[in-house]
Amino acid sequence: MSRTKIPGYSRTLLANVGFWLLLLCGTAPGLLNGQSIQDPIADYLAMKVPDRIENAGGLFVIKKVEVDIDGDGTPEVFVGTWYRKSGPNTWLWAAYKKDSEGYRRITPPDSDILIDFSNIYVGEIPEIHQQGLVQGYSLELDNKDRDQSNMLSDLEYYYIDGDRLVEQSAGPLDRDDPDQLAAYNFFFGPSRKVRETPRIESFTIPELIQHGYKLPEWAKHVVR
Repeated sequence: MSRTKIPGYSRTLLANVGFWLLLLCGTAPGLLNGQSIQDPIADYLAMKVPDRIENAGGLFVIKKVEVDIDGDGTPEVFVGTWYRKSGPNTWLWAAYKKDSEGYRRITPPDSDILIDFSNIYVGEIPEIHQQGLVQGYSLELDNKDRDQSNMLSDLEYYYIDGDRLVEQSAGPLDRDDPDQLAAYNFFFGPSRKVRETPRIESFTIPELIQHGYKLPEWAKHVVR
């Protein structure tokens, strides 16, 4: 059993290959000529992402999330918005890592990534010996209602490898299986010990304009 995916998500092979080709050619937006990104929100708004233009249906709010994925003491930054055509609670993101000059984007230049930060696990992922994020998805339920089902459609790991954010599926998780129940309890149940809780800020359109951000054309096309 696998989670339904909208074409163009960054977990596809083509998106990841395209990301690295753009980096090698030095043409990725925000990374042209090796320049660092000074403002992740401005970079996010300037990106040309077909899925976002098609599925966001206009811009209502931007969220900024700070969380230290790799445990090095410096938080990574996620910027994202609601993909309203894809579901009532579907938020997709671009991710950024701090460097000496500013930030560098660690997700592809032409697609956003699906993460629900509600009750997400942050810390050691024993199976892959990495610090990262772990999210459990259900096809039938929102994450806030996840405990109502014994079956998770997909357990997803997020961790940093060099200059990119890696998404790795661990497959479905069945709490009726003792071994899989132990994994569930480690990440989401009574054995859960998270290193930190993501810090989330929201910005309305008037607030973005007040702060001097230039809104892209797709932000103005609200589907009634």
